[in-house]
Amino acid sequence: MTLNNMKPGEVGTIESINGDHHLQTRLVELGLLSGIEIRLIKRTPFKGPVEIKVRESYLSIRWDDAKMVDIK
Repeated sequence: MTLNNMKPGEVGTIESINGDHHLQTRLVELGLLSGIEIRLIKRTPFKGPVEIKVRESYLSIRWDDAKMVDIK
């Protein structure tokens, strides 16, 4: 499953981040690392940004970036 397929309130653990090196670096700098628990807070309509909670931080990331994050 990928991050953009999660339902609001659902919790998962990051398994891996796909995509190019630039995207992986940017998401790691935001705290999205393998093994970290993540909660989907809300999805906006029409493939807009998704809001997530990582540790104690709330982040919004693009839909296309969210579909590159594998969740287990």
